[in-house]
Amino acid sequence: MVLPPLRYRAVLFDLDGTLVDSYTALAEAVNFARREHGLRELTAARIRDFVGDGLDTLLRRAFGTDEVPRSVKDAFESRYDEICCEESTILADVETTLATLHGFGVLMAVCTNKPTSFSKKILTFLELAPYFCAIVGPDLAGARKPEARHVLHTLEATSCAASEALFVGDMPIDVHAARNSGIDVAVVATGSSTAEALRAAKPDHYLERFGDLVKVVTRSTE
Repeated sequence: MVLPPLRYRAVLFDLDGTLVDSYTALAEAVNFARREHGLRELTAARIRDFVGDGLDTLLRRAFGTDEVPRSVKDAFESRYDEICCEESTILADVETTLATLHGFGVLMAVCTNKPTSFSKKILTFLELAPYFCAIVGPDLAGARKPEARHVLHTLEATSCAASEALFVGDMPIDVHAARNSGIDVAVVATGSSTAEALRAAKPDHYLERFGDLVKVVTRSTE
């Protein structure tokens, strides 16, 4: 098979809302922690709006406080650890797209604001982990998106330059992270952000569906 010329040699992916849908597990774990602390449950839609900026920010938003008690985090992590795999699903086109890009020799990694341990556990359970040369949460990078340090730390695992890389996400924060890091960015509306919000963030590529990524990575022009 003749391999196509690559526009991008490396692709970095956000996790939640881009590769997998784990909102059900996140909502249950947040509400478990709220129940444990005598609070009423929040709707799944409300919790979904809180996702994207990391666990600490999620819990601060869900509990309406600047200082989240250790007991809240412990309750969330305990419940999430129990259900995060079974309650997470692979989003449409993801498996076939990753397989295709891997076959083309594209180097791939995950750059997520979810803690590394949970990210690795979920991707391993869903049998996607082998596609990635690195899975990097903020605890591993010492920074979190949209900080460039998080993205560039992840990019190091591919041994590619920023000019050779593409970031793929589902939120404006992913666009900001890519811009801060000097790499191109593609977005897909499979997470909590609307198509309008994503287009307004002015990404380099807007994907109507995740599978469109193959054309973006392999075509030299659009």
